[in-house]
Amino acid sequence: MLDIFKHTLGAKGWLRAWAIYLIAFPFYFFPAGSAQPSDIFIVVMIGLYVVARKFNLSGSLMESFSRFMRFCVYITIVNLGVFISLLGEANKGLPWFVFSAFYFYNLFVMGFALSLYRQYGKRFLYTTVYSCLIAAALQITLSFFLETGGEGIRGSLFFTNPNQLGYYSLCGLAIVLVLETMIKLPKLMVYLGFFLFSYLALISVSKAAIGAMVILFGVYLLANGILSTRNIFALIVVGGLGVFGLTKTEFGANFQKNLEARNLNEADRPEEITEWQYRGYDRISNHPEYMVFGAGEGGYNRFDTFIEGHEMHSSFGTIVFCYGIPGTVLFVMFIFSLLKKLPWYYVVYSLPLFAYGVTHMGLRFTIFWVALMMFPIIRVERSKLKFVKMYLMKKREKERVEALLNKPNLLNHNIS
Repeated sequence: MLDIFKHTLGAKGWLRAWAIYLIAFPFYFFPAGSAQPSDIFIVVMIGLYVVARKFNLSGSLMESFSRFMRFCVYITIVNLGVFISLLGEANKGLPWFVFSAFYFYNLFVMGFALSLYRQYGKRFLYTTVYSCLIAAALQITLSFFLETGGEGIRGSLFFTNPNQLGYYSLCGLAIVLVLETMIKLPKLMVYLGFFLFSYLALISVSKAAIGAMVILFGVYLLANGILSTRNIFALIVVGGLGVFGLTKTEFGANFQKNLEARNLNEADRPEEITEWQYRGYDRISNHPEYMVFGAGEGGYNRFDTFIEGHEMHSSFGTIVFCYGIPGTVLFVMFIFSLLKKLPWYYVVYSLPLFAYGVTHMGLRFTIFWVALMMFPIIRVERSKLKFVKMYLMKKREKERVEALLNKPNLLNHNIS
């Protein structure tokens, strides 16, 4: 526990600010779309960080940052163009600059994370992992004493809606699993992470998040040697506890009841309404001309769509429709800069993060972007490790050669 405190609230310098931000992130006090206390705090910290001339990126870290910055610049141009074209007309949605501000805010949070890693190295990894675990544990603990929100059968704890809680559980677990590959994190902490974030996903009754949890657990076992005695034991224990919790406890009974109720609610949807329409993808088929340069966000009254007056319920659909071919290409290039040269299991760890965005809009959810930044950080850590291994190999080879060269001299000395 002392080690956890040392790396979070007891951390040195700017790492403490990062820990406070991650711990406070799940606690929303204002309506969805508004700046939350954690947002205000991190904006002030980033401002002070920049003023102190600490912001510094280079190499592959700078590449990922600059790739996303190009995407942000393009979406600003598109949204400004839409605003100008709609002058004097009804424009249902937020002002154009608000959408751009969301992306640039996430850009600077990502840059702050990358710069902190460059400054503090592995200490940043420990701070991030422990802070995410504390945030999850704190949410669960406080939920037993404080009234929390939700949408009927689905819980949201301290978020404003259940989808946020489900996405948070997924992103938080991905952060822990990615970073634990490069730090000496006790396996008990990893399994605790599975328990905490899975519990949050179950509360949200998010089928997408729960399914992604199963995938992450499977990839974790495969990446760490599923046939090892320790992993087989962990699988039996975790599986046994999971089955017991879902079938023999009050929590499990409530989850099953809520899941059945949600399935019934979804079944009440008119049969003629497809998932394509329900998520807003019908805008793509009804207005394919917008996919050339992008329709921009806002001005939802322009479109012939089932969900009139609302944004698309999809991160993927938003990028493709709202920012067209150029925006999609820029975003794909950004993703490629994150995942290139990484082993297969890191790529699979990232897939649930993107898959969730096929049916949910999560582009303004900052913890998603924080999770993505862990991949270039891991690539740098792996490069450092590879360099150290090569150095040690060369050193051992040099010592071996020197030993061989000294042997004849030792032999001649003995003969004389």
